[in-house]
Amino acid sequence: MVDIPEEIVEKRPNRRFIVPLVLLASGVMGIGFLFHWVKSPKPIQKIVFQGLVVLKPADLVEYLGVPSEGMNQEIKGWNEWEKKLNLHPRIKLARVNRDREGILIITLQEKVAEFVVHVGDMIYEVDKDKEILSENNVLADHLIVISGSFPITSNKIQGTQFSDLSSELHSGLESYPALKTRISEVSLEQDGDYMIYLKSPSHAKVFLGNKFDLYQIRKLYAALSFLESENIKVSTIDLRGEDAVYH
Repeated sequence: MVDIPEEIVEKRPNRRFIVPLVLLASGVMGIGFLFHWVKSPKPIQKIVFQGLVVLKPADLVEYLGVPSEGMNQEIKGWNEWEKKLNLHPRIKLARVNRDREGILIITLQEKVAEFVVHVGDMIYEVDKDKEILSENNVLADHLIVISGSFPITSNKIQGTQFSDLSSELHSGLESYPALKTRISEVSLEQDGDYMIYLKSPSHAKVFLGNKFDLYQIRKLYAALSFLESENIKVSTIDLRGEDAVYH
């Protein structure tokens, strides 16, 4: 007896399932392309600075080396800007972030200038750590000038004379903040004496002798309080003795 196999039926895909599968695959691919388009950030077209105090956007753009025509086209090389900005003498901390809309957000924390220092024909802004923030380019307003022949190395004002003078002046201004608007300059003269130049209530010279400390600052504050209360205008005040002498 010979077994005859059953007729083999050829199986073909059901057309009812082909169209939905094609539509599903197309939809998945479309969603993938859309997700990729949304995920990819737009080219950088704009720079926004945050946290500026005395620095100007135009100066920082120039410092970063962005050509003027670069602001009208895609900006490149920005991933190195954070490192460069953190080397700027006036910047304490910089962060550079790019958003999805093509905006480069630069957030800065500036160093704060405490005094202007006049040495020879140079003028420097310095912070509380005596680090130089600028040379012949004062940006901060209403700073007291300290003048003298102070040594400068490693981008700092050096020497015990400047250290002692600036520390005493800082302490004195904290104790008598009203003097910030009265004093324009403190000078260490060639003979070792100290001189203060006033801008308010009138322009005047103050002779301190060879000592500059909180006691002398207190005497100055008391003398100015008396002169202002009596509405007396003077051109010189001598604090070298026990009593203040004015003319």
